[in-house]
Amino acid sequence: MSTTTSGAAPRESLSQRISALEVGEAKAYATFITSGDPDSPLPCWGAIAQRFEQSFSKDEERIAILDQLIAEGDRRPLYLFLETSRQRPRLMVELCQRAKELPVSVQRNLVAMPEAEPYVPIVIDQLDRSALTVWVGSPELKRRERELLAGRVGTLMAFQYFVPDNFQPSEELEQKTAQQATQQAGQTAGGS
Repeated sequence: MSTTTSGAAPRESLSQRISALEVGEAKAYATFITSGDPDSPLPCWGAIAQRFEQSFSKDEERIAILDQLIAEGDRRPLYLFLETSRQRPRLMVELCQRAKELPVSVQRNLVAMPEAEPYVPIVIDQLDRSALTVWVGSPELKRRERELLAGRVGTLMAFQYFVPDNFQPSEELEQKTAQQATQQAGQTAGGS
């Protein structure tokens, strides 16, 4: 499995990989990963995952993104992809078919998911020994793996945007209100 692009931060490297795709909203999504929306703070994984779901509704688009996530090697977006794919059988098939390329922790989470159960036997010989242990393990072991995934996803989704240490919500509101008033005054003066 590849590692992140040398010299680039993981967020930038992932953005570059996705930007190169010729699918749907790939370029806009890649820009959002590194810069956020205009006049908004830098997104964290929670906002990045939400934008992913909004931007890519087709399984084919998501599969193209999955290949880039695997190539990047960062487990965080893979956990989120796994969670958002639960109710999409085609994506569960694709995840299972790529099991040997997934990090071991993601493989373990995948084989513990009831939604993946029909597809795991097809790739059983490609699983890491640790993931195979989960697959043949007790229902309790699989439940614990699902709890680990839920905890990882919950932690990632808990933060939507980075907030600087010096951020004061009341001051920010005052600044935005003053900017809007100035813009409105300029528009009124220009339109008269």
